[in-house]
Amino acid sequence: MKQAFTILGRVVIIKKFLIILSIVLLLCLTPFVYIQVKKHIALNKVMEYLIEEKGYDESDIFMIESKWTTGIPNYYVKVTFQNEPNIVYLYFAHDIKGQFEYYDIRGIKVPIEDLKNYDPYKNNRS
Repeated sequence: MKQAFTILGRVVIIKKFLIILSIVLLLCLTPFVYIQVKKHIALNKVMEYLIEEKGYDESDIFMIESKWTTGIPNYYVKVTFQNEPNIVYLYFAHDIKGQFEYYDIRGIKVPIEDLKNYDPYKNNRS
């Protein structure tokens, strides 16, 4: 009888430990999952913006990647087009969608007039 109680006690302790461990893991992983979901949403918003509002085809896009940062904006998307493989354009991915920055991956300063996909965000909320 005493041996059965000891085994039952160990099972209860193991169950409690597993429950606590599961809760701790869930709490630790939630921010990472949240960020990944938000990055995915941002990428989809920009892709939709480029295709539906700006008239690009998916084949025009060489690379698209969402980023998270502690700055503002928290989420943005990097886009490289097929016709400009050395230029990376940065897009907002919030309620306001639009291009807000660009750079050449080689570190070269490219004049705006030489850019093929330059379309800066215009704030019409004056």
